[in-house]
Amino acid sequence: MKIFFYLFIFILGIEINAMNLLEFEKNQENFILKKWEYVSDQVMGGVSSGKLEFLSEKNQKYLRLSGKVSTENNGGFIQFRSGFNFDNNEYKGIRLKIRGNPSEYFIHIRTVFLFLPWQYYSGKFFAEEGWSQVEILFEDFEKSNFYQPSTFSPSDIKSIGFVAFGKDFDAQLDLMEAEVF
Repeated sequence: MKIFFYLFIFILGIEINAMNLLEFEKNQENFILKKWEYVSDQVMGGVSSGKLEFLSEKNQKYLRLSGKVSTENNGGFIQFRSGFNFDNNEYKGIRLKIRGNPSEYFIHIRTVFLFLPWQYYSGKFFAEEGWSQVEILFEDFEKSNFYQPSTFSPSDIKSIGFVAFGKDFDAQLDLMEAEVF
């Protein structure tokens, strides 16, 4: 009986130590789309184009990033991102429920110590046509420039972006769940 009690406390602890990044159950479409900002390489002269949509399928809500990523004119990304402020340094990574055009996609994290627009930490994941769960540990994120600190703490995070990046392709990334854990 003790083992079931400890197992219950462990499972409950996992849920308590996770933070939902999407908040679909509490908010309406307009709030979600205001919280998450769509950005493309057009801000720096690139030609990639796309959009962010709030969709529903079988009563399941999700965000869709879609568009054409082009490396022309030194470009090569579309993304959606939002600001965050975590006061818990116990988080270990980000857990996602995703699907999309089969390809590599990325999570880009910016911290309070990164000042230039091309600085970020990158976590790679692969999307497939069916829904799947993905976990990326913060310790596995790679810095974009040699002069950045090698690691970061969750309390240093100021924004998280979901990115189609780095090659010419038709991107479609659906995100149903996202949480730090």
